[in-house]
This record gives sequence, structure tokens and C-alpha cells, in this order.
Amino acid sequence: MTDPQAHAEMAALKTDIASLFAQRESLKQKVSTASRATRQALWTELEIVDKRLSELDKRYKHLWDAQ
Repeated sequence: MTDPQAHAEMAALKTDIASLFAQRESLKQKVSTASRATRQALWTELEIVDKRLSELDKRYKHLWDAQ
């Protein structure tokens, strides 16, 4: 990679992706043990995390392919 700014962005994206993935796994554990009333709110939060992960992954792939 020749662009230091792209390299820095990729590093930041990797950190963000790892953090969100850990959050996603935690939410999945909570969903599996939550009451029915709590589960819906957790599913909504999980959907938001999944969408954000997808966005970050697309951005990372774009930078990777541009190398």
C-alpha cells in the first residue's frame, strides 16, 4: 500500500470492526438468555450493529481492492 492515509484508515477500520464484532457476539449471548420482553430490544440493537459491521466491511474491502 502506498497511501499512508489509506493504511491508517484500514487500521482504524480493523479496530472498529473487531470492537463491533465483540459487541455483536455479546448481544447474541444476551438474546439467547433474555426474556421475551427484552429480546425484541436486543434484536433491534443487533440489527443496528450488523448493519454498521456491513458498512465498515464494505469500506475496508474498497480500500483493500484499491491497493
